[in-house]
This record gives sequence, C-alpha cells and structure tokens, in this order.
Amino acid sequence: MNDEKVITPFEVGVCSAMTLIGKALAMSHHVDVEGLKADAAKVLAEMPEEPKWQCGRGQHQAALASLLQGLELVKR
Repeated sequence: MNDEKVITPFEVGVCSAMTLIGKALAMSHHVDVEGLKADAAKVLAEMPEEPKWQCGRGQHQAALASLLQGLELVKR
C-alpha cells in the first residue's frame, strides 16, 4: 500500500482560490505587493516542510504559495 499523500479536490480548490485572490490583490494599486511578499516569505519560512504531496509541494505552504503565485501573474 502506498502511504504518499494525494491532494484532495478541496485542497486543489483552496489553492486555486488563493491564486485568484493573489491576482486580485496584485491588481489593486492600494496594496503594498512587495511588503505582502516579504511578509509571506517570513511566514513560509516558519512553516514545516513536511508532509508533502506527491507533486512535491509542502502541504503547510500550499495555500500561501498559491497566493504568491497569483501575485506574480500581474506585472506592475
């Protein structure tokens, strides 16, 4: 039996939603995107790297990493 963790449909939905939220934040001129990125990097550094999904993405960091991914979709 394989003990590897598989991402669930709910988790995919959360990560997708966070990506869209990140994109929306980046499109707002009232948001300090660089400050948000710096704060997110600090939080990510404190989160455990294990467990990971089969794709290699850490389960604890996935939502915040998706938000950051959304921020990168918008060029300011």
